[in-house]
Amino acid sequence: MDSLKNLLSKVEKTIHTSPNRVRSTMNGFLIALGTYVAELSEEAIATAERIGAITVEKDGTACKVLDAVEYIVKAKSKGTFGKKKKTVKC
Repeated sequence: MDSLKNLLSKVEKTIHTSPNRVRSTMNGFLIALGTYVAELSEEAIATAERIGAITVEKDGTACKVLDAVEYIVKAKSKGTFGKKKKTVKC
């Protein structure tokens, strides 16, 4: 659990100065942590709120950057909190 907290603080400090693909991966980590690790869900939401909007250049594709806070709250309200998806979509 301590290693996840350390990664969470590293994401908060470095996400806006990281390369494009790394920002996208860090955003995915925030979502995964907040959605699947119940003990750190509130901390992940608070961190995502402090970080704010994340911009990632997707090179003209239709892929979108998910809002971590919105996604975590939506997963909790839908009852999918703690359940992994079977497929991944962009």
